[in-house]
Amino acid sequence: MSESILDRLYYGRIVPWENQNDVTPQMQEVKSRIDAAFRSLTEQLSDEGKLLLETLMSDRSDLESLALCEAFKDGFRLGAEFALDTFSCSK
Repeated sequence: MSESILDRLYYGRIVPWENQNDVTPQMQEVKSRIDAAFRSLTEQLSDEGKLLLETLMSDRSDLESLALCEAFKDGFRLGAEFALDTFSCSK
């Protein structure tokens, strides 16, 4: 018998931000280009510039994580609205 979604959620076995199943070849290609550009740029920067770049990349990552969280919540709300509408429709 499979575990219910509520059990999995309660026990922390549903962790959407750790889902790595949706990395497409296009995403991997862009990641590779970013990594190469980052390495190239850090080679050209002073220590102060490297620190600034690291801070910028970290802040950008934090912003992206916050935006993804909000998008996830919006999607969850939309799904809940669909479910609510499904069960409240008159036939």
